[in-house]
Amino acid sequence: MAALSKIPHSCYEVGHTWEPSCVRSAVDITGAALDVSFKIYAPLYLIAAILRRRKKDYYVKRLLPEILWSTSFLTANGSLFIVFFCILRKLFGGFYSWSAFGAALPASYIAILLERKSRRGLLT
Repeated sequence: MAALSKIPHSCYEVGHTWEPSCVRSAVDITGAALDVSFKIYAPLYLIAAILRRRKKDYYVKRLLPEILWSTSFLTANGSLFIVFFCILRKLFGGFYSWSAFGAALPASYIAILLERKSRRGLLT
């Protein structure tokens, strides 16, 4: 029965099927997550700033850092998941029913720590 609870596949077969290397797949996901995160947060913050009628000083000094800060949160969440997914498989020798949750928990926690303090309450 113990053999049935363990999924006998590598992380290449389960998690990152496009690339056999865990490191290379993490780099690929980081790049893709950065691109998508910026596409999500840039218009979101820009529209919010326009609707709030922010002054020009905000657009010059604070808009880009806020976009990049939230982009780093979403990028970290996406890329750290696959990193922890591969680490857990290597530590335990395979996948179990809780492997995805076990990878998502530390990845999400670290990503939340990267987010602005004012937004952390909404994420927990």
